[in-house]
Amino acid sequence: MRTWWHRLQRVRAGDEGIGLAEVLVAMLLFAVVSTGLAYSMLGVLHLSRDSRVRAIAANLAAEEIDLARDTPDIFGLLDETRDVTVGSDTFRVQRRTQWVSDPDTDFTCGSAGVGSALRYKRVNVTVTWNGMKAGAEPVRSDTVLNPENHINDPSKGTILVSVLRADGTGNEGVTVSASPSVGSVIDTTDAQGCTYVLRVNPGKYTVTVSRSGHVSQDQVAAPSQEAVVTANATASLGFQLDREATYTARLAPHAPGAVAMPTGGSLKVTFLSTYGRATPTASSGGDSWQRSYRLHPFTAGYQAYAGQCEAADPTAWPESVVGGQTLRGALPESVAAAPGGTATLDVPMGVVEISGAGGDRFLRAVPVDPPAGSGLPGCTTKVDLGYGQAIPSSPASRVAVALPYGTWRLYYGNAAANAKTPLPLSRVTVPTPNVPGTVTAVESGGVVVTVDPRQPVTP
Repeated sequence: MRTWWHRLQRVRAGDEGIGLAEVLVAMLLFAVVSTGLAYSMLGVLHLSRDSRVRAIAANLAAEEIDLARDTPDIFGLLDETRDVTVGSDTFRVQRRTQWVSDPDTDFTCGSAGVGSALRYKRVNVTVTWNGMKAGAEPVRSDTVLNPENHINDPSKGTILVSVLRADGTGNEGVTVSASPSVGSVIDTTDAQGCTYVLRVNPGKYTVTVSRSGHVSQDQVAAPSQEAVVTANATASLGFQLDREATYTARLAPHAPGAVAMPTGGSLKVTFLSTYGRATPTASSGGDSWQRSYRLHPFTAGYQAYAGQCEAADPTAWPESVVGGQTLRGALPESVAAAPGGTATLDVPMGVVEISGAGGDRFLRAVPVDPPAGSGLPGCTTKVDLGYGQAIPSSPASRVAVALPYGTWRLYYGNAAANAKTPLPLSRVTVPTPNVPGTVTAVESGGVVVTVDPRQPVTP
């Protein structure tokens, strides 16, 4: 069998030349050999670069550990991330620190609980770089630092203060004060939301935190806690403080038109969150159908209802069955706003219409207990709702009045203090459609209006 080599020799000896097939085969063989060589060279270069950048990363990690050990203030050693460029490679050096009182426990600001003592600070350094291979491990280095001097006088104590945002991260720049004065300067919180008061005389102190435009989970601008300091021990306090969000409550949004609202701040809006209930004061629009509130920005948001009585909460009404239809009270969906952001909540209310009464134009709604045996919720803390001069003077005119869920008796008079005359049923009308719940008006020594939040349950 003739090989391509013999054919080549024969061709050289003759005048036929090299055919196209021979040229293509030769080019293919050259390409295969060249590709293999190039791949081998690239692999060698990649391994060489990986070894080089790992060596640089190890040096950067060791340098960061040395810098941490040389820090003059162990309390000033905080979390930090920085980029370092060496040649054409960029490295990210990340430092994380934790105070430790128990070798098996890490905790924010060293707050392991009252009586815990700070022992040392753990430092973890991680270095990554651009172009890391998938699955490659970063370079890590760790150390622990023991303060050169005693953190605390054995005859005195320490107060550790931690201030976190709604998302659990530290709130930096929060002002901290103590009463009575601890006799030393209290720094604002650091990047971890921590500050420390050292060498505090044993005793009882009230510690307050504040930052402009921030509010606690209890809707307090400057929350306080009590710390009891004992000798040679640490008192730990934790606060949650974040930039306030603005929530706009739209009262009676389902009403067919304009409605009269209680005046003088007599109507409160109750906000429900994962931390419980709050009835804050409106920052604007306190007597209108649209009011703004500055609240802590819980990530889960808020639900809201009008009023403070037990009956004002739709979920307090028992489930019932009428005509084969199940009726149930439910709160609106939660609405959340980011720190410093805004959000709008719809707050349903009942509406009745009242006709004019000449000069007796002042209206008042008084909460009353529901009929005995009805099983309906009542109102333990009864707060009258004053509507001012809401009733029109002409008997031919009518005004729509918003009422929270519950049972109410209506009175009128020629002045706010004299609104004591029971309003007759003939002057009250329930508008159609009746939204959001059932509104009934019955004669019983004056009009008694029941606003029922229960709605048909959709299967």
